[in-house]
Amino acid sequence: MPPSGNLRTPGVSENPEMRYSPAVVRSRGRSKQFAGSVLRRRRQERAREAAESAGEDAFYVQPVGEAPAADGSSGPDLLHETPRPWGDLAGTAELVRFAYEGGDCAGVFDTLIDATPLAPSSFDTPSFASQLYLDDLVGHCFHVEVEGRVYDINVGLLGRILAAPPTDADAAAARQAVFADLVAHSELRSNLERLYAAVRRLRGALEAGRIEEPNSVRRKLTVLEALKECIDALADGFADTDSLLGRLRAMGTAMREGEAYARLTELLEFDDNMATVDIRLRLGADGVMRGFAITKIQENTANALLPGPVVRFFQRLASLFRGYRYGESQVVVRLLEVVFGPQVDAVVSCLALTGPLEFYLAGLGFRDHCEQKGLGVCLPELVDASDPGGAPTPPRILEGIFNPLLFLQDIVPVPCDVPVPAHDALVVVTGPNSGGKTRLLQAIALVQCLGQVGMFVPAGEARLIRAPGLFVSLVIEQDAAQKEGRLGTELMRIRRLFEELEPGALAILDELCSGTNPLEGEEIFEMVVSLLPRLQPQVFISTHFLGLAARLEAAPPVEGLAFLEVELDDDERPTFGFIPGVAKTSLAHKVAARLGVTREELEALVADKAPRSTNGD
Repeated sequence: MPPSGNLRTPGVSENPEMRYSPAVVRSRGRSKQFAGSVLRRRRQERAREAAESAGEDAFYVQPVGEAPAADGSSGPDLLHETPRPWGDLAGTAELVRFAYEGGDCAGVFDTLIDATPLAPSSFDTPSFASQLYLDDLVGHCFHVEVEGRVYDINVGLLGRILAAPPTDADAAAARQAVFADLVAHSELRSNLERLYAAVRRLRGALEAGRIEEPNSVRRKLTVLEALKECIDALADGFADTDSLLGRLRAMGTAMREGEAYARLTELLEFDDNMATVDIRLRLGADGVMRGFAITKIQENTANALLPGPVVRFFQRLASLFRGYRYGESQVVVRLLEVVFGPQVDAVVSCLALTGPLEFYLAGLGFRDHCEQKGLGVCLPELVDASDPGGAPTPPRILEGIFNPLLFLQDIVPVPCDVPVPAHDALVVVTGPNSGGKTRLLQAIALVQCLGQVGMFVPAGEARLIRAPGLFVSLVIEQDAAQKEGRLGTELMRIRRLFEELEPGALAILDELCSGTNPLEGEEIFEMVVSLLPRLQPQVFISTHFLGLAARLEAAPPVEGLAFLEVELDDDERPTFGFIPGVAKTSLAHKVAARLGVTREELEALVADKAPRSTNGD
């Protein structure tokens, strides 16, 4: 009785030999016929029509539809406590089938990763992302390395996640719990790395073209092997965890309990072990083989795909009498399709894990990168501001904070503490040029943004008051077509601040009113300082108006003003630390000396270039 009848393809002839392959997948020859050749031709025609009507870059099948998926999701959601629904992934399933049949789908699955659903965010990305150079930060500091191999990750998706702190506080807390699990239990990190490597192998196998693997049977087997690795990595790992990682084990267990996995396992076991052959070699005194004999052949009769030799003989004989004519490659390809068909949804679910897996592994990579530089990171405590009249809001804590953007310049930043007790204080930062003011403001904004995302932050210890938005203005970008001068541009920046700032949001401004004369600038600065507290924001502003800052410290016009100055050593050099107070000097003379702009040096340059008299006297 042929035990492989459960692998029949609907609509296929009842020919017994079509239900199994006596030499299944052991063939290494090129398949001459694909079962999906007709379908492929139709898809190619549709692709050409779509390209003509919508441009060369248009997909003939949309990988992710706008409407929610029929079942509401595609695999476990690792980024949100309450799962977010995917768009319709029927197009991705079609593309997976197309890729399995040898279609060119290189890069198409990036569209699936880009469509990873994210929770709503109240942060307006244009208000801060470019000022924090998030894309550069992701590209330089957030790496995924598994077993010595550094993977190219989807930096676009990771950048969008980091720029979109979820409004739902539970989502950030759930991500922090995953990171805490991965740090506390090395086996969980190993499980995650194993799964990610398997998912990348699965995608690589699907995207491999005929040039990389001309043997279609071998390429399809590689896809199936990678899929089994994914399922095994899911089902075998992530034990004893209460974080979102537990969803991965549940997904893998459900996949492995299905009949489709049993068929997959049988097929791959048969490919790996059809029979065992014992041989005997006879060698001469010179070490050269003199004789060769097969002493024993043991077929893998435990595998359901391999009937006994007698059964195989009569099945082939019956097929000949009934007039069937087909090659082994046709049988092999059909069997591979039968096994793969029920697994298409599993493939899509595994590929859809790519983005979340990269988020956590890249976060761990960022942590590793910082620790290799001798800098500590942490998962901050996130608290909500108290309602008016309620219990006092806990103070903000920023200890050992540093700016990771300095890594891009091969500089190891100097960590510092930010002594600001009140969370809603309007903090004025003063100090000399090149003292670290702008880098501090950048670091504070990065800590707030990454912390509310649920990511590690560049600080040894941090407590953050959750903000509904972030406004950062550090670099005023010059545009040759801009209509306003420096003063007009500065006033437009202030206008945009008041237009976009929401109550309780965090605002970071560098060198406010530096684009005008000191008298007018001080008036505008004082106006801004007097109006901002009405919105109860969290504000850090740097300025070079030291006289004004000293007057505001002595006679504050509003409550909640706080002042930080760059700490100097005994030689009046910045330590890159910050202490309460207002700087007494900008140390312009020291900066000028460092840059060679002293009277003596300039006079020497003038003397060298001054025209000399040609009079003989």
